[in-house]
Amino acid sequence: MGVIARNENQLTLIYSSNTRVGKRAYAYLNGLDKKFLDIDISKTKVSDTQWVEIADALGVKVGDLVDKKEVELAIDSTTEFGTNDWLKIIQNNDKVIQFPIVIKGKITRQITSSTDLLEYYEVDSAGLEQSPLNDTPPDIERTTEDENFIEKK
Repeated sequence: MGVIARNENQLTLIYSSNTRVGKRAYAYLNGLDKKFLDIDISKTKVSDTQWVEIADALGVKVGDLVDKKEVELAIDSTTEFGTNDWLKIIQNNDKVIQFPIVIKGKITRQITSSTDLLEYYEVDSAGLEQSPLNDTPPDIERTTEDENFIEKK
């Protein structure tokens, strides 16, 4: 059992408000008027254990979460860095996280665009083929049941 709370009905966004993609993802979710839990890592620290769990859930190493271009180091190569080295970098500079991380139930993903967040909410296309122009009033009732638009891992 991991230390990160996971719930099929709860979307969690882990982001930095000091990055462009992070700000946009947060603004996009706010605009959807849906409930979500946001963790801004520039204000709230995520523990080392949680970062390791997130990396494992994504199937990557902790160092792969880091945007190497954002890391200012006095050395030329990071090939010798281990997990603890990357964790120290993450804890001291929230801007190094490449992309916001979304957690919903068993699913953990990094998002590269704020529109990727739509995958985590039900999409209902009721009434698209109906139009007042062809004398069919739109049906606004849900026509889909239990459809899942994202892959479960």
